[in-house]
This record gives sequence, C-alpha cells and structure tokens, in this order.
Amino acid sequence: MSKQAKKQSLLGQTQGKRPNRRPTQKKTNPTANNTATNSTPVVEEKSSSKAKWLIMGILVIFIIAFPKPKLLTYEKLGLVAQSIYWPGLPGVDPILLDSTLYPQPALDRNTLYLCADRADPKTCHKYQIIEQKGIFSVIYKYILD
Repeated sequence: MSKQAKKQSLLGQTQGKRPNRRPTQKKTNPTANNTATNSTPVVEEKSSSKAKWLIMGILVIFIIAFPKPKLLTYEKLGLVAQSIYWPGLPGVDPILLDSTLYPQPALDRNTLYLCADRADPKTCHKYQIIEQKGIFSVIYKYILD
C-alpha cells in the first residue's frame, strides 16, 4: 500500500487541467416561456401608464378649475400693504390670508373694499390696488413671511 507517484514529463511540461464542466440545464420551449414572461409586464406597464395619464388629467383639471391666489399691493392715504388674496370657490367667499376683514374686490377697476361686516356696507373701506402678482409671487411671499 504505497502511494503512487505522479508522472512528470520532461522539461516540466505537465498536462493542463481540464475545467470542470457544469451540468447542462434542459431548455424549455422558449416561445412558451417568453410569452408568459413578457405578457405580465406589458399589462403592468399599460395599467401604470393609464394611471399616470389619469393622475395628470386630474391635476390639470384641478389647476384650471380652481382659482389661483394673487398677491395684491393696495394703498389708502399713503399706507401701502401687501396681502395674499384668494378669490374663493362657488359658495365660498374670497379671503385675504392675513386679515380678519372681508374683501369685496372690484379687480377690473383696481379697487378693493375691506369690510368689517359682510351685511353692512357702511363698515367697508375703499383701497386702491396698485399691483397684482401671480402665484409664484404668492408662494415666495408665503415662504418668507
């Protein structure tokens, strides 16, 4: 029971090792497998695409339908003030975000009436609108204040 010695070839040349072969896997029918795999993601992409379009449509309708706030600069007797004015919705009165007074705007005539009581017009004060700015100015002022 002796150990067998390995044979060596002349000048140090030995047989190269063979790489281990991996067992081959059986391939299934590629068309049946691909159609089952590809059909599922396509349905998910279509449904997610429809959902994206639906959300975008609702967002556009929301932006168009709802009134946008304005930054009004108004003055009376040399006193100048800036307020964020939101025109309201049907059934909802317009408001100034930084005031307890009730606005009655006449924006086409650059006039703003601020009233202490909605029912009594004697409590209203007339202000001249100097400047009206859009939504980006409103966002900028709201963040800074």
